[in-house]
Parts: sequence; C-alpha cells; structure tokens
Amino acid sequence: MMRALLAYLERHGAVPTLVRSAISFVVVIALWQLIATQFVTSSMLLAPPSEVLKALVNEIQGGMLWKNTIATSISLAVAFPISVVLGVFIGLALCSNRLVSMMFGPMLTALSSIPIIALAPLFVAWLGLGYASKFVLIGMVAVFPVIVTTESALRSADADLIEASRAFNASGWQVFRTVTFPYAVSFIIGGVRVAWARALVGVVVAEFFGSFAGYGYAIMAAGQTFDTATLLAYVFILGVLGLVGSLLLEYAEKRLAPWRYV
Repeated sequence: MMRALLAYLERHGAVPTLVRSAISFVVVIALWQLIATQFVTSSMLLAPPSEVLKALVNEIQGGMLWKNTIATSISLAVAFPISVVLGVFIGLALCSNRLVSMMFGPMLTALSSIPIIALAPLFVAWLGLGYASKFVLIGMVAVFPVIVTTESALRSADADLIEASRAFNASGWQVFRTVTFPYAVSFIIGGVRVAWARALVGVVVAEFFGSFAGYGYAIMAAGQTFDTATLLAYVFILGVLGLVGSLLLEYAEKRLAPWRYV
C-alpha cells in the first residue's frame, strides 16, 4: 500500500516537493536546537525544540490545543474561502468593465495600502469579541492579493490567442472560458497562496484583540507569562499550517494548469 501511495505521488510530482520540504524541516530543527543550546543562555529567550515539544504535549494533554485549534480553524474555514471567491469576482469585474475599474480601482488600491491589521481594535469595538470581528479582519487582509493577481492575470492573457479565438467567431464567454481564464488560473492560485499567508497573520492578530481562544490568544497569553516554549509551539503550528496550505495550493495549480509545468 505504501509503495502504491509513493507511486501515485511520484506520478503527480509530489515526491520531490515532499522530500525538499522534509530536508528543509530537518535542517531548520537542527539549527534551532544548536542555537538554542549553544549560543542562547536562557530558554526564556529561545526555547530549544525539545522544550517546545514538551510544551506542545502539555497543551494536548490539557485540552487547550484542541480548543485553540477549533477556534482558529473555524475562523479560517469561513473567512478565507469567502475572501478568495470575493477577490476573484472583484478582480474579474475590474478587468471586464472599464467604468468599474475607473470608479473602484483607485479606492481598492488605497484600501490595500492601509495596514488593515492596525484597525483590529476598531473592528473589535464595532463587532465585539468573537468570530464576527475575526471574519472581517481575515477577509480584509486576504482579499487584496487575490484581487490584484486576478485582475493582472486576466489583463495579461495572450492577445494573439484572443484574436485567434475571435477570428473563429468565438463569443466573449467562449474566449474567457477557453483562453483568458485558463491562462490566469496559475497566477490566481499564486495570489491565493499569498492570501493564505496573510490570512494566518490576520487570524493571529484578530485573536490578540478579540478572542478568548485560538492560536493568537494562546501566543499572547504565553508571551505575557514569558512561556517561550508554549509560544513557539503555537508559532510552529502556524508555520506548519502555512507550509501545508502552500503545498496543497501548489498541487492544485499543477492539476488545474498542468501546461505550465511541461
């Protein structure tokens, strides 16, 4: 069964990626252990991986890890897909209608330049503690990379292919379905990968200010008590989430736009 799984991953180009990720993981852990034990004098400044693992086990045994995981997962599972879909539709609207682009493009550019995270306390004041403020903050920080990449990718589709399609009397929808959107898919997924990283930052900041559970809340609580091992344990989990999400999106890109990897 394991051999069949490896063969399947090899056919889909996943084995090299997994091997590279595993090697990077081992190197980072080894350097972390070396620096924390040989060059840092106090575990309050940098806890070694062994202490971080012990803190993670304690969080699991105490039930706090599952509570925080559920809180953060709900926030991401609701807000991130909505921000991706909304970003694609807004990017499509900006690209397809010049009037819409002229009216709303500058406003969206200005909003994307604002450090939305700095407005987290304001969102909490408006929406209160709980999921509502977290949904809004995650959506605000994650939607703009998708908007920008979608609009740019759709505008940069191969003009020769578009003209060739129109020469064969293809309708606007047919041009979009067969030329423009397939060309843009890879770039859109790239924007979604950036949005995923920003969503992780957004959920942590939102939980700093407006939550009683979640990874951000746990990091803040550990920081206030100088529990560096627990703090790094949750930071490590967030890093793993970022890596796994990026790898899954890379795999989706290879499946949806295989011609870019030929």
